[in-house]
Amino acid sequence: TASRLDERLPVSHPDDELGELATVFNRTLERLESSFDQMRHFTSDVSHELRTPLMAMRMVGEVALRQPRQADGYRVAIGSMLEEADRLSTLVDRLLTLSRVSAAASVRPEAMDLGVLADEVATHLRVLADERQQQITVRQEGRAACIADRVLLRQALANLVDNALKYSAEGSTVELAVRAADGLDGL
Repeated sequence: TASRLDERLPVSHPDDELGELATVFNRTLERLESSFDQMRHFTSDVSHELRTPLMAMRMVGEVALRQPRQADGYRVAIGSMLEEADRLSTLVDRLLTLSRVSAAASVRPEAMDLGVLADEVATHLRVLADERQQQITVRQEGRAACIADRVLLRQALANLVDNALKYSAEGSTVELAVRAADGLDGL
């Protein structure tokens, strides 16, 4: 069964016909077990990736509904939620792409300023920090640029900051420090 893929057939005589058949069957079970493990890891990763924008949308909505606001306040909240919906849509599109082609083929490198990316992630997750009376700060030392897949890098950074907020004490500060590596001052 799927829960017992680690079990193998005993092979007492590997050189006879039944032994060879059992060996082939055991190799098939190994590949099947590996596929199930990869599927479990993928499902876990996807759940984590989708949870962050969904939580951000929920938190923005809850904060907006706690107190009556002027129309502009609701527009800002709805705009933030729409940004999260766009990010969620991009994630879903990427997942569909990954299901059709290898991960290496779907990477889209582009030149980007890492300070701008850090500011975007900080702004995006600030509502989560506010809920726990935490702060997110961005400290930049010069211009730091790179060539990378913007969506993948943003997802990775958002996950790191999300985890930092989740596992830091209430009232703490999470700082994103951006600087170019020694000897590199841009592209």
